[in-house]
Amino acid sequence: MKRNLFKLFVIFALVLTMLVGCGSDSKGKDTAKDQGESGSEKVTDSGETTDTSDKGDESSDEKIVLSLYWWGNQTRNDLTQKAIDFYMDQNPNIVIKPEFTDWSGYWDKLAAMTAGGNMPDIIQQDYRYLKQYQESGQIADLTQFIEDGTIDTTNIPDSIIESGSIDGKVYAISLGSNAPMMIYDKGVVEQAGVTIPEQMTVSELFEIGEEIYAKTGVKTYFDGGMNMLPMVARGKGSYLYKELAEGTLDTVLEHFNNVDRFNKSEATITPELLAEKDPDIVETKPIIDGSTWNDFAFSNQYISVSEVAGRELGAIMYPTVDNLVEQPMYLKPSQFFSVAETSKHKEEAAKFINWFTNSIECNVILLGERGIPVSTVVADGIKPKVSKDSAYVFDYIAKVSEVATPIDPSEPIGSGEIEAILKSTVEAIRYGDLTPQDAAKEFVTQAQSILNK
Repeated sequence: MKRNLFKLFVIFALVLTMLVGCGSDSKGKDTAKDQGESGSEKVTDSGETTDTSDKGDESSDEKIVLSLYWWGNQTRNDLTQKAIDFYMDQNPNIVIKPEFTDWSGYWDKLAAMTAGGNMPDIIQQDYRYLKQYQESGQIADLTQFIEDGTIDTTNIPDSIIESGSIDGKVYAISLGSNAPMMIYDKGVVEQAGVTIPEQMTVSELFEIGEEIYAKTGVKTYFDGGMNMLPMVARGKGSYLYKELAEGTLDTVLEHFNNVDRFNKSEATITPELLAEKDPDIVETKPIIDGSTWNDFAFSNQYISVSEVAGRELGAIMYPTVDNLVEQPMYLKPSQFFSVAETSKHKEEAAKFINWFTNSIECNVILLGERGIPVSTVVADGIKPKVSKDSAYVFDYIAKVSEVATPIDPSEPIGSGEIEAILKSTVEAIRYGDLTPQDAAKEFVTQAQSILNK
């Protein structure tokens, strides 16, 4: 629906542009100014705003205006504003005009601004929308600013840079890192006397779960959903949605066999109790009340899960397939900054992104609110200033960054519908209504149909 709305806005903008073009030159200039053409304004030291779109040399008292747009809650808004104020103090020739909203209204408003020729100079971007804005030519290629050192990526892992890249060009810089993790109860593990490796295979998880149950009576949870399934494909050196589009059963069948294997074990939480606990909600995850000794999540959830559980929890990487071909772990961007293609001050926008990413002073203000800083130097620099649980996540992300492989392409249209079908199919396996073989055939057929519409 959002994609269609975006297209309608773009069509409207094209028609508007044609109508404006029919007028005189002076009318065209006034219209561009009224629409707030990105980066076409300067502010003098006296505070007066002037239009400089037709000016050559800039007088020394004029300031460059950059518009910055993001989504977030009040905490993010306050911290970002403090960072902006600090940057302007350090760079008196720059004026940054902030604008923000919550997630629910962000993309509709951004589409409207973009269609009206008023896209902010710097926008907060999400992984799922990145390709859409790149394909429509709305965001700038930042590769040149990386190559000339304006944006310093020396201390940023390659996989993070690749997460904001399309066809070999960089269109977005990640502002924070997130990664899949398996959380476990340290107390239960110690009571069972078992050793938890930094990353285990699915079979090792099954065996350790059996031992923990035998010694403590605490059960295991196996993730049957859309966090684990793509990891199975990645571990086999494949891409889930490519397999589904082609009607390939291999990954799905292996995953459903694992779901069935765990489900048939007395050491695994029952489907009835799992439905009651709902592992998708932090407050009701089965690990919270000790129904299970483990849980599956993303690293940004660790702090809240730990706080709600009220006891010490550990974390390791997601389990891998038994016959591993490729490391499935990846770093997921919490969000990006991109620069508008229409911006008249791309270099100044790139300089701000570089500062936001690489400045320890900036990140002492932000303290990882957008995720673990992507610069390893910055992450190490602010780590002593964060809480114990936050520092634990910092260490975890550092470990993942050493082995992470590039993230999968952004999910295709229809992925939400496929995820809903996966959830109901896994439930059918757990309740004994479908065999793994029948479930795999039905699920892949439905997914292929959705993807190939």
